[in-house]
Amino acid sequence: MHAVRLPPDIGLPTDAWYRLPLAAALGHIAERAELAEIYSADEHSLLAAANRRAALASGLQLTVHGPYDDLEPGSPRERDRRHAVRVHRRHLEAAAEIGALTYVVHPDYSGRALPRDARVVDALRRTFAELEELQRELGLRIVVENMPGTGFSHFGAPGDLELGELGLILDTGHAAICGTLDAFLRTPHHELAHVHLHDNRGPADVGDPHLPLGRGIVDAGAVVRAARESGARVILELLDEAAIAESVAYLERRGILTPS
Repeated sequence: MHAVRLPPDIGLPTDAWYRLPLAAALGHIAERAELAEIYSADEHSLLAAANRRAALASGLQLTVHGPYDDLEPGSPRERDRRHAVRVHRRHLEAAAEIGALTYVVHPDYSGRALPRDARVVDALRRTFAELEELQRELGLRIVVENMPGTGFSHFGAPGDLELGELGLILDTGHAAICGTLDAFLRTPHHELAHVHLHDNRGPADVGDPHLPLGRGIVDAGAVVRAARESGARVILELLDEAAIAESVAYLERRGILTPS
């Protein structure tokens, strides 16, 4: 792993060490960065008291990615939509307990291209309204992530959904797959609060490979500049230590790590 420590506004995901206990994953991140994003699911779920203790003991600044498997916050079936909100409430409460700065939520995602459905848009509107209430209640910033694949989600481009009081997390890899990254970077977004930075080769990479930076079409320098202009934090959302090392080295070579 490259010896360079990341600046305070660029962090790493616990997903890169998902096979390890959360305390060990956070220990690896602490050697490299001051900011970590916990994916609150499986063995790293913050619903486990031991994981909340590990997060508090880490001394790191923390953001939390909420769970998304089997959750349908945009479901026209009210029972399924309400279930997604209840699950997020539990993880949001845990995230607030550890002092998390930001909580990431996925909107709808179908896994295949479908026509735009007004029922899904309405369900997401109601879910976002309930999340706004939780944001106010818990004092924890909630951000909504754009998704990959044109037509796979109702949120792939700027303006697709009204986020209300919620913030935007720009996932650069997802936007590159949709062909909307330039549009996201061109459009002023006062609500931009968080960024997931990884690479791919654009629409051909619909499988969302989370490549190391420099291997695809994502302009990491432009992304980091936009994040810093908005005061947003950046997570290098890479899946293993080798990809992190390669990406950090790429950012250092290009002078992107140091704020201009």
